[in-house]
Amino acid sequence: SALGAALGWLLACALVAREAWSGAGSNARSGASPRARNGARAFVLRVDLTFVDAADARALVRAWGEAADWCRAREPFLLHYEIAQSDAEPLKYSIYERYRTKEDYLGPHKSSEAFRKFRPQMRALQDAGKLVVSGESFVELGVGFVS
Repeated sequence: SALGAALGWLLACALVAREAWSGAGSNARSGASPRARNGARAFVLRVDLTFVDAADARALVRAWGEAADWCRAREPFLLHYEIAQSDAEPLKYSIYERYRTKEDYLGPHKSSEAFRKFRPQMRALQDAGKLVVSGESFVELGVGFVS
C-alpha cells in the first residue's frame, strides 16, 4: 500500500539521519561510535632483533617473557608490550612497547627490576656478535584506534 511504502521510506530516512548525526564531529569513519583511547599521545618503541642462532633467540625470548610478566603486574603506564617473530625470516624479531609517556619509559621502566635483569642478557649477546639490535621511537598522533 502507499501508506506502507511511505512509512518504510520515512523509517529508512530516520535511520540514515540517526547514523549521520551520531557520527558527526567524531573520529568515526564508518558511523560507528569513536573508541576511547588509552594513552592517546603514547610513546612507542619498536626494537628490532636479528639473531645469528635460533637457540639464542629462544633463550632471549624466554627471558623477555619473564620481564613482560613482571612489567604487566607492576607497570600500569605500560600499555602494550609484545614481541613478534618474522614470518619470513625466523631469526628476526620485533618488540613493540607502548608507554603512556616518554618519561614513563625513561624513568620507572628503565630503572625497573625487570629492565635491569633483562638488558644485560641482551647486551651480552650483542657484545658476542650474536645479536644485532636496532629500533626507533615514535609519539602517537591519536589518529586511528587501539583495541
